[in-house]
Amino acid sequence: MKISVIGGGPAGSLAALSCVREHSVEIYEEHLTQPVQCAGLVSKSGLQRLNISPSKDFILNGVSSARIFSPSGESFLVDGREIKAYVLDRRKFDRFLLDSAVDAGAVLVNEGVRDLNSIEADRVVLATGTNYQIQHRLGLDKPTRFLVGVQYELEVESDPDVVELHFNVPGFFSWVIPVRDYARVGCCSMLNPTPHLDRFLKGLSAAGRVRDPRILARNYGVIPLHEPNLRTDYGRIITVGDAAGQVKASSGGGIVMGGIAAGFSSLPDYERSWRSAIGWELRLHLWIHNLLSRLSDNSKDRLFSLISEHKQLLENGGDMDSASKTVHSLFCSPTFTARFLLQLPSHLLDML
Repeated sequence: MKISVIGGGPAGSLAALSCVREHSVEIYEEHLTQPVQCAGLVSKSGLQRLNISPSKDFILNGVSSARIFSPSGESFLVDGREIKAYVLDRRKFDRFLLDSAVDAGAVLVNEGVRDLNSIEADRVVLATGTNYQIQHRLGLDKPTRFLVGVQYELEVESDPDVVELHFNVPGFFSWVIPVRDYARVGCCSMLNPTPHLDRFLKGLSAAGRVRDPRILARNYGVIPLHEPNLRTDYGRIITVGDAAGQVKASSGGGIVMGGIAAGFSSLPDYERSWRSAIGWELRLHLWIHNLLSRLSDNSKDRLFSLISEHKQLLENGGDMDSASKTVHSLFCSPTFTARFLLQLPSHLLDML
């Protein structure tokens, strides 16, 4: 079978890698240096699940813990006690995956694709990220809800082992991701995130944490929110990764979930296969996002205070990618469950 992959980002390259073992594969990619639109934090377990060995060529740092800040500024540390996630050089990481697919036998075509009229293939994998032009022209399903993200790189005082998550943005959070001698500071929101990030940076500066206010790099991007009923399989044509909304709505991360789905790209029952593997997880991440989006700041403060008292549950059973493990780790405690239900506003009980 001849398979054409449109897009050479992580989802496209991983789709090509999974298909090239048994099929003839070509990858169409016009940008051999991918634009960066991602915080670049990926779980250690996620890389293992994708059979990607960590490499100093694309890993800038390893982090073990996360410090969670409630809207009021109170915080607690979830200590992973060992490396749980890696900070990636996304350009090098993406190029590594693309080169791996080519080395395995895929043919790289350095061209953009605007429509599929010239593509002669038994299967077409649309791994076009958040460029939905082809899906729009063909009348295929595409995500309709998005977060908008902005991230700066600058010299900020930060613990090299700890990622910070500040729940100070409506519907999402801001982050500080330590790299080497600098940090990635960013946020997402449903609308323009730049004012939120600028305000966050002013707070960091007032706290004396900004060593040098010069911004080394700026990155912008849109992140599709997962939509459980989005169709991704049209027989000859399938969608994968951001093109299919295979993104964790709770964090905006798409590398691992999109990569897992990409592994089923050559199967005749692609949609059933990827949904069986990660569909429930993506639904749970969406549930978490929707819940936090509907809580007031005061309710979030109370929730994070409760989680802080039970943080050992997260330390022992939480997982960046598996929302089911994280939710189960908390709700396996009758005490946590009872107090959570008592604190949850009555108008949100229908979400349970």
